[in-house]
Amino acid sequence: MKIELISVIEIENYIEEIPFPQSGPYWEFADEWEEYHLLTNAKAGFSKDLKPYSTGSSFYRISDISDADLLRVIQKEIDRQKDDDNSEIVELACPLMGGFVLNINESDIYYPQCCGDLSAIECWNDLLADGDSYFYMGHPSPRIIKTEKTILLDFLNSEIQEHYVPPIKEDQIEIDTDALRIALEKVNQELHHFVERLVKINETQNLNILGMERILVYGRNDY
Repeated sequence: MKIELISVIEIENYIEEIPFPQSGPYWEFADEWEEYHLLTNAKAGFSKDLKPYSTGSSFYRISDISDADLLRVIQKEIDRQKDDDNSEIVELACPLMGGFVLNINESDIYYPQCCGDLSAIECWNDLLADGDSYFYMGHPSPRIIKTEKTILLDFLNSEIQEHYVPPIKEDQIEIDTDALRIALEKVNQELHHFVERLVKINETQNLNILGMERILVYGRNDY
């Protein structure tokens, strides 16, 4: 079993003069949604080189986002988290929306769900710890059942009974613990590199935001 965790962030722009596609969901009408995102992204100041992880999706792989587009992401996040009474933000509070696509044997199985963010890496890492694990990658999230060598993701018996988006083809997926450990080593290295990029942007653009890199990735600044 080959497992990969793919770090993605969600980039959505709602532009009043650009209407939503008439058809959905996006994975069934990918070309229409792809065109919509291209138009709204351009209007919001992103480059034409910004490409989604999968056609029509609003998820973007962090390693594929240019520094210029990443700066635009940060600027949008500053505006989103800014206090209405404070035009000069000096500290952020929330991680970037998105999370991790679970890819098994070259096939994307499980995408981040509603309200998921990059800090979900802590839940993935915790799956390797002894005992029960709290797992949340947005809602809904699967129930977790551990054995010595495997981890079962039970999508049928999620605590919050909602539809997964996109739909997950199997009710339960069993993953090998050793394969997950290898995937986690790789994705944690990728996040470390992403943090370094955020540090550089914070410094070169004179954003002067305390702990920006740790907040946007891990949701806190005590690492």
